[in-house]
Amino acid sequence: MTQANRASARWAVVVAVLLSVSVSGCTGGSRSGSDQPGVQNRTSVAGSAGVSPRVPIGSSSEDDIAAALRANGVEDPQKWAQVILNNAPYPADDPNMTKLRQVLQQQNADPATIEKIVNTVQP
Repeated sequence: MTQANRASARWAVVVAVLLSVSVSGCTGGSRSGSDQPGVQNRTSVAGSAGVSPRVPIGSSSEDDIAAALRANGVEDPQKWAQVILNNAPYPADDPNMTKLRQVLQQQNADPATIEKIVNTVQP
């Protein structure tokens, strides 16, 4: 092997190593946002009062609703998400969410929990 060929081979190895290092930095490893499905990064989504925006019942999964309920301090969010979806749909033209309030009362939710849930979801 000539001197020029050895130098070329070394450069090829250096370039290959640099490429593999730079590409490996792009895979896996780093994550941003929430570990909760469907919930955006809470630090950037939460309003000044620390309450997340309302989640639409009709287009959200049970896990999405539960995550939003959890973020707004509702105890047993998975249970309430299931109750909400099992009794859907809810009238879109009811700003007081009367049907949802009735369903939650039937399930023995206390008034504070009802308010948290109603303030977390939208029809």
